[in-house]
Amino acid sequence: MAATQPRVCILGFGSIGVLLASHLQQNAQVTVIPLLRSEKRLEDLIAHRKTANVKSLFLDQQPIRETIFDAATCPELIPNDWKIDNLIITTKTYQTKDALKPYMKYLHPRTNIMLVQNGLGVFEVLNEEIFVEWKPNLFQGVISHGIFNTGGFSFSHAGFGNLKVARLPSQDPGSIVQSNQLISSDRSGNELIRIMNDSNFAAGLDVQHLTYQEMLLGQLEKLIVNCCMNSVTSIVDCINGELRDIGAPIFDAIISESLTVLQTAYKPLFDYKPSSRDFPSLDVLGVLDRKRLLAFVLNIGCVVNGSNSTSMRQDVVNLRDTEIEYINGYIVRLCDKLALGRESCKTNETIETLVKLRLGLNRYRDEHGDKRVKH
Repeated sequence: MAATQPRVCILGFGSIGVLLASHLQQNAQVTVIPLLRSEKRLEDLIAHRKTANVKSLFLDQQPIRETIFDAATCPELIPNDWKIDNLIITTKTYQTKDALKPYMKYLHPRTNIMLVQNGLGVFEVLNEEIFVEWKPNLFQGVISHGIFNTGGFSFSHAGFGNLKVARLPSQDPGSIVQSNQLISSDRSGNELIRIMNDSNFAAGLDVQHLTYQEMLLGQLEKLIVNCCMNSVTSIVDCINGELRDIGAPIFDAIISESLTVLQTAYKPLFDYKPSSRDFPSLDVLGVLDRKRLLAFVLNIGCVVNGSNSTSMRQDVVNLRDTEIEYINGYIVRLCDKLALGRESCKTNETIETLVKLRLGLNRYRDEHGDKRVKH
């Protein structure tokens, strides 16, 4: 009798969720189960023949990947004796706690949960507020692929990046250091990590399985990209590439301030030195260098993903709440937590305020009309 395929549940069926789900369904030997938020959302997917489309803008001919998700479900339809062994969470950061609630009874201590989200701060919420009495296996994914929704269940994959994955130190949140031996152990012994390392799936999204300290370095780099690209494109309402020749001054101000705060908050990472060959070498100060980061933001944000519309801009345009409190707002919250004073985060605080102002203005115009329009 053939062994049953592993099941991977996807919580959050937006741009990143669909990108991961479609690649898993087509390139890995798994059953993908999108967990939709309601019966209404499931009915919408059924009306689209349970199909999602991803168009690759960066490839010749711009091929469209069409994937059918027959196993899609929602909280109302899940049997009581069900269990979730593998869960990838791609919801908005601020939605994570509420989105998880209907599924908590299906989780168990051996469940593998991977967060693939923008911003930082959700790990602390899971560790301190949700999984207090017991801990599942927690992993982090950091994705640099550019993808946005073009309507319904259709998406455009605008820029090819990578997907970095690592185990989170849920048992010892203060420790950032992991060995290569732990990586090897997970690669052979953990079902979700084996799936992530499947050669076909890994090639399709350039999956990189890392230690937590390597992941954290990538997370901080991605956080700074998001602090620049997501917020500024939302405030001025533009496509990424439009900032290529004019974005450097504001990006540099955001980067400089963010680095100063992060150096205090993540001192063990900035001081990291491998104690033996079983620990990876990291050029932390080289990667998180101000000039290098400015060039990186301009290239990955405005050139490689030049045709992309950031997820935060999409939220602001569509009058949805944003993740700003987990991006620039995360820097502000770190300042408060570390008692550095608001003077140390005035740029990020202003950016956070302006994103909220832009969203408020868009909502006002939607309700009352655009007063700039001449009659």
